[in-house]
Amino acid sequence: MSSQNLSAALVYASRGWPVIPVHKPQGDGCSCGNDKCEHPAKHPRTAHGFLDATTDETTIRQWWSRWPEANIGIVTGAKSGLVVLDIDPRNGGDDSLAEIQRNYDALPDAVESITGGGGRHIFFAHPGRHVKSRSIAPGIDIKADGGYVVAPPSLHVSGRRYEWELSSHPEDTQLATLPNWLLTMVMSPSAEPKPAPGETAAKIREGARNSTLTSLAGVMRRRGMSEEAIRAALLVENEQRCDPPLAPGEIRGIAHSVVRYRPQAASAPRDAPQRDDPPGGIPWPNPPAPKAFRSLAGEFVAMLEPHTEADPAALLLSFLVAFGNMVGRGPHFVAEAAKHYTNLNMVLVGQTARGRKGSSWAQVRRPFETIDSDWASDRIQYGLSSGEGLIWAVRDPIEKQEPVRDKGRIVDYQDAVEDPGVTDKRLLIVEQEFASTLRVMGRDGNILSATIRQAWDTGDLRILTKNSPARATGAHISIVGHITRDEVLRYLDSTEAGNGFANRFLWACVRRSKLLPDGGRIQEVDFSPFLQNLRGAVEFARNMGEMRRDGQARDLWHEVYPTLSQEVPGLLGAVTARAEAQAMRIASLYALLDESPVVTRDHLEAALGVWAYCGQSARFIFGDALGDPMADEILRALRRAGNGLTRTEINHLFKGNRAASDIARALGRLLDLCLAEYHPDAATGGRPAERWYAVRPGQRTHSQTTKETNETN
Repeated sequence: MSSQNLSAALVYASRGWPVIPVHKPQGDGCSCGNDKCEHPAKHPRTAHGFLDATTDETTIRQWWSRWPEANIGIVTGAKSGLVVLDIDPRNGGDDSLAEIQRNYDALPDAVESITGGGGRHIFFAHPGRHVKSRSIAPGIDIKADGGYVVAPPSLHVSGRRYEWELSSHPEDTQLATLPNWLLTMVMSPSAEPKPAPGETAAKIREGARNSTLTSLAGVMRRRGMSEEAIRAALLVENEQRCDPPLAPGEIRGIAHSVVRYRPQAASAPRDAPQRDDPPGGIPWPNPPAPKAFRSLAGEFVAMLEPHTEADPAALLLSFLVAFGNMVGRGPHFVAEAAKHYTNLNMVLVGQTARGRKGSSWAQVRRPFETIDSDWASDRIQYGLSSGEGLIWAVRDPIEKQEPVRDKGRIVDYQDAVEDPGVTDKRLLIVEQEFASTLRVMGRDGNILSATIRQAWDTGDLRILTKNSPARATGAHISIVGHITRDEVLRYLDSTEAGNGFANRFLWACVRRSKLLPDGGRIQEVDFSPFLQNLRGAVEFARNMGEMRRDGQARDLWHEVYPTLSQEVPGLLGAVTARAEAQAMRIASLYALLDESPVVTRDHLEAALGVWAYCGQSARFIFGDALGDPMADEILRALRRAGNGLTRTEINHLFKGNRAASDIARALGRLLDLCLAEYHPDAATGGRPAERWYAVRPGQRTHSQTTKETNETN
């Protein structure tokens, strides 16, 4: 065994860089099963290529025990936290880099390795959101999500070994951050071919100048660039590419306008002013964690985001819902004997009607329509008003008995098909007025809520009435709803929250991400490679059955399970009560997008990032409301009162229209949940009265303190 390569692989793994054994220059056997294969150097040896990369010491030792002379591959992208600039001088990489640095700035000092062929690998910290591996100039490639690089001391085809540059080594050198100008270049979703040295980039014609430069300015602002830096970069682009150039005053105006917006984390950029926080003090949720923007879902958002005003979180969640519905009733996860499929329900909640909720779905539908036009035309329907209608859209064949007659006399009965039913059980409902759905469910006798719950749980639906023979088995139903926050609080009553309807949905806050008065340039984005990969993921998923977690994912699941299953009081607890099941459904989708038959730690971490955002959104939407109108009214009054309220004052809140027993019940609930407390009030002059106080979050109640004091004494 090559102790040198094994030792190096273990060092990289200890830093959190997943490694993979790769083929050395001379063929000596490979995962293809042919001991004399002629796969080129750098070819991964394992069955699933770089998807098998790991930091697990046992697995790494087993690999290098089997292949002692294997070279070392380090996976790049979010999985390792690496972006590598791969410079190949044989294809003009040195000249391209020199030209780029003349136009922008010099690269910072960074960890660097020298390949056996004289090339360079420059290591940077991953920015946090999906970065596609691709070429950015002749002889210069970006190795990021979906890629890997060969690392020292691997053997090059030249016979020389890869080496770390003398002044840098990953063990003792901090990774450099991608400079803003390079980050802007590598995050460009359009993947336009970069001009060779001496060539001129494509011109920006009149009519597209403002929108193009505004979009570019937005990208730079999201990366934290100052107004001066943005203005300087725009002036260069304007002079070199705009035909004819805009006036300098217009460039200054564009730069000045975008700095009104707060720079955002790279995971989910937003250009919109941060002004949606409610008076109650619960902040708008932070963007989804960077790990949520992985795989094809993250790649889709990265390509589309600069060209739409839709919220990146809305694009991400809508993409997951659409993919989960399109793949159908094959892949599933089993938990406590219950099968969980890939169908998700989601409600996008905006503060106002201008949240661009509809824009997000329109953008997501397009790529899936290209892959399966029948699904897009027949299995996406709009409007959700009755349980009977929902069942009818996915109904089984309906049979009835018809009499068999002989000379006019009935001699027997036979089954006859009255309705052929629906063969494709996939159904995605888009309800852009979800408030109307909530209103409908409040009517007596409406079975829509129960039907939606059955659809999420089992997919087996039936109306138990004589006049409604329709039933459905194996239905694969997903729902996308759009609503404003005020409408949610007005129409989602405690019954629908308490009976489990609400927690079968993901609730996500969305808002307009930026201002694009002239629209984006989506027509210039090349979706072809992405669509090919998405088509492959859909085909893979349709052939999958039961899915399981691998060892590392199982360990993480044991860590997070107590938190996911923790009971939360009030309306918030009611709408987030299925956290465990929702998280695993989402994790399964990420695995399928990677064409993986197992859920790995990376897939679970991505799902937890999505769920965390939905949990924060639910907190923003529902706050600490209990879903009990009387208890909520009393709690609001107690919080407004500086010195608490007596029982008499609490009774006066309802002007004598509520029974004392109902008020006592509401107070008891607040007391049980540690949201309110009371103690005797001697200020009344007579017999001590109860004075009630609101308990602030994290504050110890009087009864808790008294109990602990008594136990100590």
